[in-house]
Amino acid sequence: MKVGIIGLPNVGKSSLFNFLTRGQVQVAKFPFTTIDRNVGMVTISDKRLEQIAEITQASKVRFACIEYVDIAGLIKGASQGDGLGNKFLAHIRDVDLMIHVLRCFADPDIPHIDSQILPQRDYEIVRAELYLSDLGVVERRIDKIKKKAECREELKNLLMIKDALSKGQVPETTVRDLPLLSTKQELIVLNLDEDGRFEADIKGFDIYRLSVKLEEDISDFTEEEKQTLRKDAGLNPTGFAGLMRLCMEKLSIIIFYTIKGCETRAWPIKKGTRVLNAAGKIHSDMKEGFIKAEVLEGKDFIACGGFSPAQQAGLTKIEGKEYIVKDGDIILIKFRK
Repeated sequence: MKVGIIGLPNVGKSSLFNFLTRGQVQVAKFPFTTIDRNVGMVTISDKRLEQIAEITQASKVRFACIEYVDIAGLIKGASQGDGLGNKFLAHIRDVDLMIHVLRCFADPDIPHIDSQILPQRDYEIVRAELYLSDLGVVERRIDKIKKKAECREELKNLLMIKDALSKGQVPETTVRDLPLLSTKQELIVLNLDEDGRFEADIKGFDIYRLSVKLEEDISDFTEEEKQTLRKDAGLNPTGFAGLMRLCMEKLSIIIFYTIKGCETRAWPIKKGTRVLNAAGKIHSDMKEGFIKAEVLEGKDFIACGGFSPAQQAGLTKIEGKEYIVKDGDIILIKFRK
């Protein structure tokens, strides 16, 4: 599962990416510092995993991760190839969720690409390019199938999608295998200065308020101190950790756990995943030779102090391949080798 960070140049995308991934992506005071995409894995903090690992005395603890992608800045005309537009748009197609960063800070040393800081306008510039890119995709598909009688229903849907895109609206209908950008899930992040002074709301959307500059200044503070300073600045008090949790919610990610020998591990999967497919995530042999799964809720494991005490208390369950994995499940897969 991939999260792409998008927006105009000089809005703080690479700085945000560096904080999330603890990376060393170049950040400079001129547009298009990011020429190609930067990719990094972000560990999902997990107190439940830490408790499980403490009980198992695991020497190897592997946290779940989400892949984040820092995507080159977009400018008006990107859908026609201006700036780094074609590359930008191609990279967005590959992600499952977009974090759309909007600049809400003034800094004479970091010029805004359009001189004025107007987040609503900046948002509309980027969205317009997504709609125009999608419109091109739809029109090419229409030209390809419009004379095929067997594609009559698809053509009808495509014309509805085209009409919505032409009006700058997210289409209400879809066509399978049509790689649209505007329909991807989106989180809007306002990147404010360290005082949170800038007032901005993007109409019709929930927003997440943070300040990369403030996070740089308080990186050595305690978590309690950080939360207090964020609240005082009118920002989301949980900072980057809260943003990551929001990404997980948008992606419908849940976590299950495995315990094998000295390793305790967390696995991220989509909510609604069958245990057979969860087994395949661990190893393809487990899916192919699946026999059954022994399942224990993480809270019961922690309360009982281990798997064996929970078994003796009758808290484990034997499940078949159709079982839907729940958040926090500890799973032992039985399979034919």
